[in-house]
Amino acid sequence: MSCKTSNCSITYFSLFLVLTLAVLTGCASMNSGSKARISFTPVTSEPTDIYHPGKIVWHDLVTPDPAAARKFYGELFGWTFRDNGNYTEIFNGKKKIGGIVQLKPKKGQKTLAAWLESMSVPDVDKAISYIKSKGGKVVNGPVDMPKRGKGALVQDPSGAYLVVLHAYGGDPPDEEAQIGEWLWNEMWTMYLETTSWFYKGLGQYESAMKGPDYVVFISEGKWRVGIRQIKQRDYSGRWVPVVRVKNPGAMLGRVKELGGIVLLKPGEGSASKDGALITDNTGALLILQRWTYPERKEP
Repeated sequence: MSCKTSNCSITYFSLFLVLTLAVLTGCASMNSGSKARISFTPVTSEPTDIYHPGKIVWHDLVTPDPAAARKFYGELFGWTFRDNGNYTEIFNGKKKIGGIVQLKPKKGQKTLAAWLESMSVPDVDKAISYIKSKGGKVVNGPVDMPKRGKGALVQDPSGAYLVVLHAYGGDPPDEEAQIGEWLWNEMWTMYLETTSWFYKGLGQYESAMKGPDYVVFISEGKWRVGIRQIKQRDYSGRWVPVVRVKNPGAMLGRVKELGGIVLLKPGEGSASKDGALITDNTGALLILQRWTYPERKEP
């Protein structure tokens, strides 16, 4: 992979600095310098009272331009949006799948957008102790986010940021991802072995499938996350979400028309023939993936 946007590592770090101030505390800096409380919403439409440790249970798009992002994702995937105060909920059909937070950079700064994943943990305080003991960092928290849950913004030893979360009302149920929904989440790192050991403990995974440059962690019989070894330093140390689509190659022209960037076409470089790596029109990285679930056999 090659970085086709300027100053990738710098802008990603700038985004992290903004996230430090805004995510979890629920405050977003506005142009006037004042702060507005972010109205985070629950991660489930209806309480489940069931938890799936190690599962990525939520995605927030942090972007300087929510209107542009809404146009991109609405026209590319057919997502719809609902404003809840200064927080925007994202829907694929009737299913709520994520949110959008607007964060405006300070004057003279250029900040790209990013998707921020939230991982379910049984106990946030114990997760924090584990993260610190293994060389990770706690950036902000733990804090209680009204309606969302108790969480902390953390950094793993390889530099990736995510939220560890114990959601109020439980986690979203395990269901097959429909077209336009989150299919998967990968952690990209130059240090596969150490990063894998870190997440094995954090996610409390029961088993793993290991390849030469990829690890899939499993719990409750479900694939939960993947750890991918990469060589490009600019991309190392970040989570990358995956959206299920019918045909990624057929969507790339539309990605460009909407202002996004195609970094890898299907079958190009390290991309599979069923996947494509893109950024949206505000700079957030994601993968488009064709996926067919095995047919269920009748008993």
